[in-house]
Amino acid sequence: MVKFTLIIWVCSFLGPYDCASPIQSTTLYNSWYECSRAAHQQSIKMLSKVGYKKVNEGKIATRYNCVEAASI
Repeated sequence: MVKFTLIIWVCSFLGPYDCASPIQSTTLYNSWYECSRAAHQQSIKMLSKVGYKKVNEGKIATRYNCVEAASI
């Protein structure tokens, strides 16, 4: 069975596209669906941690990719 790992970036969409270093999850997901759902859940946590004001000022959002674990 193919497993997936989540890689997520916190990015600013002001002017030039700028992202922090990627964060790779240690959890392996059984499907793209599970990985993608986890990405959205983690995004909410990350944006909450940054805070309302900084997210708005920096136009901050997350970007993610679910990668087959065997190809990492």
